[in-house]
Amino acid sequence: MCWVIGSDSLPSPSTIGHCTWLLASTERFISSISPWFFVADENGMRGAMIIIPSFLASSTLLVVVVIVWRTCRRGRDAEQEPIILLEDDVPGQDGKEYDSRPTATSAERTLEFKDSLLAKWELPKDRHIQEEEFLCMGRYGQISRATVIQTGSLGPSLSVILRKLPVATSPQEMKDFIEMMKFHIKICKHDSLVKVLWCQSQALPLCLILEAMSLGNLLHFLWQARQGDLPNKGNIYELTEKSVFTMAIQIARGLEYLTASQKLIHGDVAVRNVLIHQDTTVRLCGLGLAGEVHRRGMLPSRKAAEVPIKWLPPERILKHPVTAKGDVWSFGILLYEMITLGSPPYPTLLPSEVLSWLQRQHRMPKPEQCGNNL
Repeated sequence: MCWVIGSDSLPSPSTIGHCTWLLASTERFISSISPWFFVADENGMRGAMIIIPSFLASSTLLVVVVIVWRTCRRGRDAEQEPIILLEDDVPGQDGKEYDSRPTATSAERTLEFKDSLLAKWELPKDRHIQEEEFLCMGRYGQISRATVIQTGSLGPSLSVILRKLPVATSPQEMKDFIEMMKFHIKICKHDSLVKVLWCQSQALPLCLILEAMSLGNLLHFLWQARQGDLPNKGNIYELTEKSVFTMAIQIARGLEYLTASQKLIHGDVAVRNVLIHQDTTVRLCGLGLAGEVHRRGMLPSRKAAEVPIKWLPPERILKHPVTAKGDVWSFGILLYEMITLGSPPYPTLLPSEVLSWLQRQHRMPKPEQCGNNL
């Protein structure tokens, strides 16, 4: 019976054979001791006839219950952990790219369609975007820090992050960008994920307006901490093991939300994809791969390959199906980055050397700055 409980697969013929042998052995054992159950009077005979079948039925029922329990638990575990296939590995995918030539007519037709979800998040007409400051280039175009000002209001302006699609773009890119905005609106409802404030979907350029975190990118913040050049706006930022642990918990909760509640993977877990506020709250960003999985149900190989190798688990480097376990591995790399104030992982290795090094069972040593408690 213990062998059946320890099994990790559905009942095989050998398993059923073991169960049959167990029941047969039980029957032979009961037969050998049957004289102890039978007595001379009629009441004793009736008692023996009840005891023996009941014992056999209970044993059979217990075996069946264990098998069914193991089967149900495996099915439940499989449902909880998404398994994402790489798109290029799926038969029937021709890998054709869409036509990238923009046309004014097709863009206007795209804008004529008003999505009910986006309409609820449309930037109010009395609010205007000003003071755009370029930060970096994203997949769809530039990402900027900007200010939203309300017309006729004497209140403070609001600092935001702006993801903008260029005006000269193809209809397919417009549709993809619209799907990206809808994805963020639907999914980013957790305190550990970047927050959506508004969008602009009924006029060009299309843009997604996100909450800005006052200290910006966590990687840059860690680099500043290493150099002793942290920004000081009335706060004293002291990175301790406790603060690292607190930030790591927030990130882990965001990853858990994506996996458990949304059946998604992040796919690019690293401190460069974390934003930090002046009260040291952090939020996950960089949800591009999660958006691809949400939209297509699979992950394009060319997009998965954009993640730096040093942040990938061995199975991702080998292009196996992607699971949440890969995010757990990358989360460990993120912890290394945090405790070393932004140092890259595997500092003595080239990216091409990482896989063979890991396959020889090597692992990075604990950083000197990391205490045993952490």
